[in-house]
Amino acid sequence: MKLHQLLVFNAVAEEKSLRAAARKLNLTQPAVTRVAQELEAELGVTLMTRSTQGIELTQYGLALKARGCRVLEEVRRAREEIDQIKGNLSGKVRVGVTPTIALAILPRAMQRFRDKAPDAEISFVEVRYPVSEGLLQDPATDFVVCHVTENMLDENVRSIPLFATDFLVLARKGHRQANAHHVAELMDEEWVATNLTGTFRQMFEQQGLPLPRRIIRSASFAVTLALVSRTDALGFFSEHLVHSIADLGLQKIPLESRKPRLHMSIVMRKDALFTPVAQLFMACLQEVSKAARLSPE
Repeated sequence: MKLHQLLVFNAVAEEKSLRAAARKLNLTQPAVTRVAQELEAELGVTLMTRSTQGIELTQYGLALKARGCRVLEEVRRAREEIDQIKGNLSGKVRVGVTPTIALAILPRAMQRFRDKAPDAEISFVEVRYPVSEGLLQDPATDFVVCHVTENMLDENVRSIPLFATDFLVLARKGHRQANAHHVAELMDEEWVATNLTGTFRQMFEQQGLPLPRRIIRSASFAVTLALVSRTDALGFFSEHLVHSIADLGLQKIPLESRKPRLHMSIVMRKDALFTPVAQLFMACLQEVSKAARLSPE
């Protein structure tokens, strides 16, 4: 199996079309077809079939795509790493971040990163709890910066602590429960929650309470902000977000109960190998967390 065969196969698998793959690779369609056929002959299996939807991968094709993507991604990183070792801090970094990270430390980390690597290409994807296992396993993603839970760190994942944050209940200014001191007073209110496990459930369980009856499920940070700031729904937010979103007319409810706490960390696959540029961005995140006196404890 040769590298150019994997490149062609991966392009066909992504585009689901021989013609589109040929355009992407700047090759002729017959050349793409020939390489695909050579690869199938070498492996002794059918990797793809034609359908009304275009090219469809067989079980063998799906297996090769999963492995092949990793190989191609590592080849790209190897080339970039050699270039970076020579002093050219360019190349690509792809990072998953939660809203807390985005608003608490990301802008300052980016400023430091840009000062040292102005030509590097960096991209972000917003993640919400629970972090998708698929994102951590995506070979194109270098690492994820998020809060860590015990069941998240399995044998394939490791983390670097950044800081800890409390979670607070926020409401629009003037909310009828703006001065509530106990979670029990909020049981009849409507809530917006990302999921019904973890810290959200913990807040009620600590007081011996069931989950509220009215809960809006939202996987979008923007939707959650809109609903909490413009309706009577209550939201559950990281303490480090309070200052950043204060202009939206939100205020924290002064609950006297112990607040759930989450640990924000850089999370990665245990077998991950980082380029110098990716390591530099990780260092910038750590430096900003330390400079802001955010404790990982």
